[in-house]
This record gives sequence, C-alpha cells and structure tokens, in this order.
Amino acid sequence: MGRRQCRARNEGRHCSCEMGNLYRYAEPIILLSLATLGEAHGYVIARESQKHAVTHGGLDVAVVYRTLQRLEAAGRIDSSWDMEGTGPARHIYRLTESGWEHLAEWSALLSDIALSLKRLQSGCAAACRGRAERGA
Repeated sequence: MGRRQCRARNEGRHCSCEMGNLYRYAEPIILLSLATLGEAHGYVIARESQKHAVTHGGLDVAVVYRTLQRLEAAGRIDSSWDMEGTGPARHIYRLTESGWEHLAEWSALLSDIALSLKRLQSGCAAACRGRAERGA
C-alpha cells in the first residue's frame, strides 16, 4: 500500500495531500477501523483506514503499524497470532474495553475539533470574500 495517486487532484477538486497527513488522527482512524472490522490483520486495518483518512494522502502503512504497537502497549487493543494458512504467522488485532472507551473519548474530542475547524474555515472564506470585495 504505497503512495497512491490523488483522486481529488485527478478530479479537479482541492487536494489536501501536500497539507500534511495529520498523523495525529491516525489513532482514532485505526480505532474506528477496528471497531468496524471487529478483528483483523494489520494490512486489512491499513486498507480500512484509508476509508476514514482526513486528508487525500491517507495514512502511510508504517504509521498504521506504529500506531497499532502504541495502542497495544497502552492496552487499547490486543492481538493474537494467526498461524493458519501457508504464509507467515500474522497478528490479529481487536479492540479491548479500554479501546472502546478511548474511541468514545476521541469521538467527543473530534466533535470539538470539527466545530473549531468550521470556525477556521468560515474565517478563511470571509477573509477571501473581503479581499475580493475590496478589489485587491
């Protein structure tokens, strides 16, 4: 899952790829992905995470795995080894009760951030309208 082509740019829309990947939001994205999947291998979580990414750039797979390790160390998720199949053994991750509680905390925090971002967006739009009205 390397760097993917920006769909927004290809469709002529505004692109957030160069505005940062906002790795700070990797944690709630991965928690949500696990909540959606129930349990999954890291690669499946990385693929599901792309659906929830907050920028067009998505999440780098390495960030997904680092975040999984950090969440497991904090007790938010746990894992077991999947030894079935012909390939190498893989971790299967799932949310713990603490992980569900942490997802709820992120939900409340993201609600506050969304309001702040809406105020910021409105301010930017108003500043641009004011500049256009002044003929600058």
